[in-house]
Amino acid sequence: MNARDRGTGLYRQMGYLAIWPALYACGVLVLAWALLGNGLPDADSALYILLCAHGCYLLDRVKVSDRRQDPADALALPNRTMLFARWAKPIRVLVMIELFFASFAGWLIHPALAGVPLIALGVVHLYAGRGASPSDPRLKDLPGIKAFVIAGGHVALSLAIIFANEHALIAELNLLDILAIFGLWLIVSGDAALCDIDDHDADRAYHTQSLSVLFGKRTAWWASLGLIALGASLVGIQYGAMLGIGATLVLSTLLSVKNTNHRDFVDARLLPIVLFWVLVSTR
Repeated sequence: MNARDRGTGLYRQMGYLAIWPALYACGVLVLAWALLGNGLPDADSALYILLCAHGCYLLDRVKVSDRRQDPADALALPNRTMLFARWAKPIRVLVMIELFFASFAGWLIHPALAGVPLIALGVVHLYAGRGASPSDPRLKDLPGIKAFVIAGGHVALSLAIIFANEHALIAELNLLDILAIFGLWLIVSGDAALCDIDDHDADRAYHTQSLSVLFGKRTAWWASLGLIALGASLVGIQYGAMLGIGATLVLSTLLSVKNTNHRDFVDARLLPIVLFWVLVSTR
Protein backbone atom coordinates (compact mmCIF):
# COMPACT_ATOMS: atom_id res chain seq x y z
CA MET A 1 0.00 0.00 0.00
CA ASN A 2 1.46 3.36 -1.04
CA ALA A 3 1.33 6.58 0.96
CA ARG A 4 -1.67 7.90 -0.98
CA ASP A 5 -3.69 4.76 -0.27
CA ARG A 6 -2.75 4.88 3.42
CA GLY A 7 -3.78 8.53 3.58
CA THR A 8 -7.11 7.78 1.91
CA GLY A 9 -7.69 4.87 4.27
CA LEU A 10 -6.95 7.02 7.34
CA TYR A 11 -9.24 9.77 6.02
CA ARG A 12 -12.08 7.27 5.65
CA GLN A 13 -11.39 5.62 9.01
CA MET A 14 -11.62 9.00 10.77
CA GLY A 15 -15.04 9.40 9.19
CA TYR A 16 -16.06 5.93 10.36
CA LEU A 17 -14.98 6.79 13.91
CA ALA A 18 -17.06 10.02 13.85
CA ILE A 19 -14.01 12.29 14.08
CA TRP A 20 -15.00 14.41 11.07
CA PRO A 21 -18.64 14.85 12.17
CA ALA A 22 -17.51 15.95 15.64
CA LEU A 23 -15.13 18.49 14.11
CA TYR A 24 -17.95 19.66 11.85
CA ALA A 25 -20.04 20.44 14.95
CA CYS A 26 -17.10 22.44 16.27
CA GLY A 27 -17.00 24.33 12.96
CA VAL A 28 -20.67 25.25 13.35
CA LEU A 29 -19.92 26.54 16.86
CA VAL A 30 -16.97 28.63 15.64
CA LEU A 31 -19.08 30.21 12.91
CA ALA A 32 -22.03 30.85 15.23
CA TRP A 33 -19.70 32.33 17.82
CA ALA A 34 -18.18 34.67 15.22
CA LEU A 35 -21.68 35.80 14.24
CA LEU A 36 -23.03 36.48 17.72
CA GLY A 37 -20.01 36.78 19.98
CA ASN A 38 -16.43 37.91 19.61
CA GLY A 39 -13.45 35.97 18.31
CA LEU A 40 -13.24 32.23 18.87
CA PRO A 41 -14.93 29.91 21.39
CA ASP A 42 -13.06 29.20 24.60
CA ALA A 43 -11.50 25.78 25.16
CA ASP A 44 -14.24 24.62 27.55
CA SER A 45 -16.96 25.29 24.97
CA ALA A 46 -14.99 23.57 22.20
CA LEU A 47 -14.42 20.50 24.38
CA TYR A 48 -18.08 20.44 25.37
CA ILE A 49 -19.40 20.44 21.81
CA LEU A 50 -16.83 17.87 20.68
CA LEU A 51 -17.88 15.45 23.44
CA CYS A 52 -21.60 16.02 22.77
CA ALA A 53 -21.30 15.65 19.01
CA HIS A 54 -19.00 12.63 19.10
CA GLY A 55 -21.22 10.82 21.60
CA CYS A 56 -24.34 11.53 19.54
CA TYR A 57 -22.80 10.34 16.30
CA LEU A 58 -21.49 7.17 17.94
CA LEU A 59 -24.93 6.44 19.41
CA ASP A 60 -26.49 6.90 15.98
CA ARG A 61 -24.12 4.27 14.64
CA VAL A 62 -24.41 1.61 17.34
CA LYS A 63 -27.91 2.38 18.74
CA VAL A 64 -28.77 1.38 22.30
CA SER A 65 -28.77 -2.35 21.48
CA ASP A 66 -27.82 -4.74 18.69
CA ARG A 67 -31.42 -5.54 17.85
CA ARG A 68 -32.04 -1.89 16.93
CA GLN A 69 -29.30 -1.78 14.29
CA ASP A 70 -30.23 -0.16 10.98
CA PRO A 71 -30.06 -2.40 7.87
CA ALA A 72 -29.85 0.74 5.73
CA ASP A 73 -26.45 1.51 7.31
CA ALA A 74 -25.19 -1.93 6.35
CA LEU A 75 -26.28 -1.35 2.77
CA ALA A 76 -24.81 2.15 2.54
CA LEU A 77 -21.51 1.56 4.40
CA PRO A 78 -20.88 -2.16 4.94
CA ASN A 79 -17.27 -1.74 6.15
CA ARG A 80 -18.26 0.80 8.77
CA THR A 81 -21.17 -1.36 9.90
CA MET A 82 -18.93 -4.40 10.35
CA LEU A 83 -16.45 -2.33 12.36
CA PHE A 84 -19.14 -1.02 14.69
CA ALA A 85 -20.83 -4.40 15.01
CA ARG A 86 -17.58 -5.85 16.29
CA TRP A 87 -17.02 -3.09 18.84
CA ALA A 88 -20.63 -2.11 19.63
CA LYS A 89 -20.57 -2.81 23.37
CA PRO A 90 -17.32 -0.95 24.13
CA ILE A 91 -18.52 1.95 21.98
CA ARG A 92 -21.76 2.17 23.96
CA VAL A 93 -19.64 2.37 27.13
CA LEU A 94 -17.60 5.13 25.48
CA VAL A 95 -20.81 7.01 24.70
CA MET A 96 -21.78 6.91 28.38
CA ILE A 97 -18.31 8.09 29.41
CA GLU A 98 -18.52 10.97 26.94
CA LEU A 99 -22.00 11.79 28.25
CA PHE A 100 -20.63 12.04 31.80
CA PHE A 101 -17.66 14.24 30.88
CA ALA A 102 -19.78 16.39 28.55
CA SER A 103 -22.25 17.00 31.39
CA PHE A 104 -19.41 17.92 33.73
CA ALA A 105 -17.83 20.24 31.14
CA GLY A 106 -21.23 21.82 30.54
CA TRP A 107 -21.80 22.37 34.25
CA LEU A 108 -18.47 24.22 34.44
CA ILE A 109 -19.69 26.59 31.70
CA HIS A 110 -23.23 26.97 33.07
CA PRO A 111 -25.38 24.56 35.12
CA ALA A 112 -28.10 24.61 32.45
CA LEU A 113 -25.73 22.93 29.99
CA ALA A 114 -25.21 19.91 32.24
CA GLY A 115 -28.44 18.25 31.07
CA VAL A 116 -28.06 19.08 27.37
CA PRO A 117 -25.91 16.02 26.46
CA LEU A 118 -28.59 13.67 27.80
CA ILE A 119 -31.27 15.60 25.88
CA ALA A 120 -29.12 15.46 22.73
CA LEU A 121 -28.69 11.69 23.00
CA GLY A 122 -32.44 11.34 23.57
CA VAL A 123 -33.13 13.36 20.41
CA VAL A 124 -30.75 11.14 18.43
CA HIS A 125 -32.56 8.08 19.74
CA LEU A 126 -35.93 9.58 18.78
CA TYR A 127 -34.62 10.63 15.37
CA ALA A 128 -33.17 7.27 14.35
CA GLY A 129 -32.89 4.98 17.35
CA ARG A 130 -34.00 1.83 15.53
CA GLY A 131 -33.67 0.13 12.19
CA ALA A 132 -35.48 1.41 9.12
CA SER A 133 -38.88 -0.12 8.42
CA PRO A 134 -40.97 0.91 5.39
CA SER A 135 -44.18 0.25 7.33
CA ASP A 136 -43.11 2.20 10.44
CA PRO A 137 -41.18 5.37 9.49
CA ARG A 138 -38.87 7.10 11.92
CA LEU A 139 -38.50 10.87 12.19
CA LYS A 140 -35.61 10.84 9.70
CA ASP A 141 -37.70 8.90 7.16
CA LEU A 142 -40.40 11.57 6.77
CA PRO A 143 -40.48 13.39 3.42
CA GLY A 144 -37.73 15.96 2.93
CA ILE A 145 -36.96 16.77 6.58
CA LYS A 146 -33.86 14.66 7.25
CA ALA A 147 -31.25 17.30 6.40
CA PHE A 148 -33.18 20.14 8.05
CA VAL A 149 -33.61 18.26 11.35
CA ILE A 150 -29.88 17.52 11.49
CA ALA A 151 -29.11 21.18 10.82
CA GLY A 152 -31.54 22.25 13.53
CA GLY A 153 -29.75 20.06 16.06
CA HIS A 154 -26.34 21.47 15.18
CA VAL A 155 -27.46 25.09 15.31
CA ALA A 156 -29.49 24.63 18.51
CA LEU A 157 -26.53 23.07 20.34
CA SER A 158 -24.19 25.87 19.28
CA LEU A 159 -26.69 28.56 20.29
CA ALA A 160 -27.19 26.92 23.69
CA ILE A 161 -23.44 27.08 24.33
CA ILE A 162 -23.16 30.70 23.17
CA PHE A 163 -26.11 31.93 25.22
CA ALA A 164 -24.88 30.04 28.28
CA ASN A 165 -21.59 31.93 27.99
CA GLU A 166 -23.15 35.30 27.15
CA HIS A 167 -26.65 35.54 28.67
CA ALA A 168 -27.14 39.14 27.54
CA LEU A 169 -26.96 38.14 23.87
CA ILE A 170 -30.55 36.86 23.98
CA ALA A 171 -31.86 40.34 24.82
CA GLU A 172 -29.55 41.94 22.25
CA LEU A 173 -30.62 39.86 19.26
CA ASN A 174 -31.79 41.95 16.32
CA LEU A 175 -33.20 41.18 12.88
CA LEU A 176 -29.75 40.84 11.31
CA ASP A 177 -28.73 38.37 14.01
CA ILE A 178 -31.85 36.30 13.39
CA LEU A 179 -31.21 36.34 9.62
CA ALA A 180 -27.62 35.25 10.25
CA ILE A 181 -28.78 32.33 12.43
CA PHE A 182 -31.26 31.35 9.71
CA GLY A 183 -28.45 31.56 7.16
CA LEU A 184 -26.27 29.30 9.30
CA TRP A 185 -29.12 26.79 9.48
CA LEU A 186 -29.42 26.87 5.67
CA ILE A 187 -25.68 26.24 5.25
CA VAL A 188 -25.77 23.24 7.57
CA SER A 189 -28.95 21.99 5.88
CA GLY A 190 -27.20 22.20 2.51
CA ASP A 191 -24.21 20.27 3.85
CA ALA A 192 -26.48 17.59 5.34
CA ALA A 193 -28.40 17.25 2.07
CA LEU A 194 -25.08 16.88 0.25
CA CYS A 195 -24.09 14.04 2.61
CA ASP A 196 -27.43 12.32 1.98
CA ILE A 197 -26.52 11.88 -1.68
CA ASP A 198 -24.09 9.15 -0.58
CA ASP A 199 -26.97 7.27 1.06
CA HIS A 200 -29.37 7.56 -1.90
CA ASP A 201 -29.59 3.85 -2.73
CA ALA A 202 -29.92 2.70 0.89
CA ASP A 203 -32.42 5.44 1.72
CA ARG A 204 -34.54 4.57 -1.30
CA ALA A 205 -34.47 0.87 -0.46
CA TYR A 206 -35.72 1.53 3.08
CA HIS A 207 -38.07 4.43 2.30
CA THR A 208 -36.07 7.20 3.97
CA GLN A 209 -37.34 10.13 1.94
CA SER A 210 -34.30 12.39 1.84
CA LEU A 211 -34.03 15.13 -0.77
CA SER A 212 -31.92 12.90 -3.02
CA VAL A 213 -34.57 10.16 -2.90
CA LEU A 214 -37.45 12.59 -3.48
CA PHE A 215 -35.86 14.55 -6.32
CA GLY A 216 -32.86 12.54 -7.53
CA LYS A 217 -29.14 12.92 -6.89
CA ARG A 218 -28.50 15.69 -9.41
CA THR A 219 -31.38 17.88 -8.24
CA ALA A 220 -30.41 17.29 -4.60
CA TRP A 221 -26.85 18.37 -5.37
CA TRP A 222 -28.08 21.62 -6.92
CA ALA A 223 -30.47 22.15 -4.02
CA SER A 224 -27.57 21.69 -1.59
CA LEU A 225 -25.49 24.23 -3.46
CA GLY A 226 -28.43 26.66 -3.44
CA LEU A 227 -28.98 26.28 0.31
CA ILE A 228 -25.28 26.86 1.01
CA ALA A 229 -25.13 29.91 -1.27
CA LEU A 230 -28.33 31.44 0.14
CA GLY A 231 -27.22 30.78 3.72
CA ALA A 232 -23.82 32.33 3.05
CA SER A 233 -25.50 35.42 1.60
CA LEU A 234 -27.69 35.89 4.68
CA VAL A 235 -24.79 35.39 7.06
CA GLY A 236 -22.62 37.77 5.00
CA ILE A 237 -25.02 40.62 5.76
CA GLN A 238 -24.11 40.32 9.44
CA TYR A 239 -20.50 39.16 9.24
CA GLY A 240 -18.23 40.37 6.43
CA ALA A 241 -15.76 37.48 6.72
CA MET A 242 -18.63 35.21 5.66
CA LEU A 243 -18.17 36.48 2.13
CA GLY A 244 -14.87 34.60 2.07
CA ILE A 245 -16.29 31.62 3.96
CA GLY A 246 -19.32 31.47 1.67
CA ALA A 247 -17.25 31.74 -1.51
CA THR A 248 -14.94 28.94 -0.30
CA LEU A 249 -17.88 26.71 0.62
CA VAL A 250 -19.58 27.30 -2.73
CA LEU A 251 -16.36 26.74 -4.72
CA SER A 252 -15.48 23.57 -2.83
CA THR A 253 -19.02 22.29 -3.33
CA LEU A 254 -18.71 22.91 -7.08
CA LEU A 255 -15.46 20.94 -7.08
CA SER A 256 -17.21 18.03 -5.31
CA VAL A 257 -19.77 17.42 -8.06
CA LYS A 258 -18.17 14.10 -9.02
CA ASN A 259 -17.30 12.98 -5.49
CA THR A 260 -18.38 9.52 -4.43
CA ASN A 261 -17.75 10.38 -0.77
CA HIS A 262 -19.50 13.67 -0.03
CA ARG A 263 -19.93 12.89 3.67
CA ASP A 264 -16.31 12.94 4.81
CA PHE A 265 -15.50 15.82 2.48
CA VAL A 266 -18.33 17.96 3.89
CA ASP A 267 -17.62 17.06 7.52
CA ALA A 268 -13.88 17.70 7.25
CA ARG A 269 -13.95 20.99 5.34
CA LEU A 270 -16.05 23.33 7.50
CA LEU A 271 -13.81 23.85 10.55
CA PRO A 272 -10.58 24.70 8.67
CA ILE A 273 -12.46 27.01 6.26
CA VAL A 274 -14.20 28.87 9.09
CA LEU A 275 -11.04 29.08 11.25
CA PHE A 276 -9.01 30.47 8.36
CA TRP A 277 -11.45 33.26 7.50
CA VAL A 278 -12.25 34.15 11.11
CA LEU A 279 -8.56 34.44 11.95
CA VAL A 280 -7.90 36.48 8.79
CA SER A 281 -10.74 38.85 9.66
CA THR A 282 -9.47 39.44 13.20
CA ARG A 283 -5.84 40.17 12.30
